[in-house]
Amino acid sequence: MLKTILMIFCVAHSVFAAAKYTLNCRADLLKKSSEVALMQVGIRESPNNRGKMIERYLASVGLKQGHPYCAAGQYWCFAQACRLLKIPVKYIPLPRTALASVMFNYGKMNGKRVKFIPATDDLIVWQSGKTIFGHIERIIQVGKGGWVRTIGFNTVKYINGIRFEGVFIHRRNVFGFLGRMHIKGIIGFNTGRRK
Repeated sequence: MLKTILMIFCVAHSVFAAAKYTLNCRADLLKKSSEVALMQVGIRESPNNRGKMIERYLASVGLKQGHPYCAAGQYWCFAQACRLLKIPVKYIPLPRTALASVMFNYGKMNGKRVKFIPATDDLIVWQSGKTIFGHIERIIQVGKGGWVRTIGFNTVKYINGIRFEGVFIHRRNVFGFLGRMHIKGIIGFNTGRRK
């Protein structure tokens, strides 16, 4: 009984504390960055955040191999989309950083607060306690009850009982925890299209 009450309190606290902010983004850039992200699914790292592609993700934010790369991977997708579209990286709606919390805080400071409703291409941000550390994933499909499918960089997937680390599709809930991390919020994108 006590566990149930604590769980309800924690989920309620997580939901009420979470917010969604939208940043302006070119529609073609958002679409192309999503295509780039999908092409990364299945990339596996060598141990300790290393590997050819992991090196590229981290280099896009000015870091070398060995660092966590969940946010760097998301940024890299936008940078690659800019390259493919032949547009300057100044159009990337996110800051050049490897910290998910910095991306969220940027969205909070520069975006527009909207209803906490997940949408395709939104970025979910989790935070580890009151630290600057957390995690970020891109929503690729929205289900019911807060359930979404995401692309996560620097994540773990078990395939036939074997543990792999890399870029994978996951099922997450925007009202729940990720391990010990709570939902900080969602970064959405306003492309100027009418919905």
